[in-house]
Amino acid sequence: MMTLPLDFVIPDGWTAVDPGDSGAVFVAVHDAPPGEFVPNITVSVQQRPDGATIDDIAAEAVERLSRTLAGIDVLNRRDVGEPAAPGVMQLLRLRTGEGTELIQTQVHLTVPGAVPADRLVLELACTAAPAAARRLAPGFQRFVGSVHVRQHEGKAQ
Repeated sequence: MMTLPLDFVIPDGWTAVDPGDSGAVFVAVHDAPPGEFVPNITVSVQQRPDGATIDDIAAEAVERLSRTLAGIDVLNRRDVGEPAAPGVMQLLRLRTGEGTELIQTQVHLTVPGAVPADRLVLELACTAAPAAARRLAPGFQRFVGSVHVRQHEGKAQ
């Protein structure tokens, strides 16, 4: 598992939990009524020394999810970020084997390295039932906007 010195603001109503063996470096959950899907935010980091574009990486995420779900639809995909640090946002509809429908918003952000082989990609995702996803979207947007890499470990910024 890759770690990176990240700073971010956890939205109101979300609680950080141990990521366990999820592969994520950060996981937060939101309260949900008993028996309903528990909304979650995950942050994952991967080193990408290859030449894959950010669009390729977003497509890989869809492929990876498709192996564990009954169905997946890409509802929207758009570029974010800037040329030096490109990103992609994609909105996905997920269907579990039990027939539960979920909405996942993914944001893939490039963290350029000193050399191309040092490039990292952050994957920020929010997964929730459709009604909860609409309600929680503004908080996730604020979360994404607050994420930044600390340039100098241990120094105040």
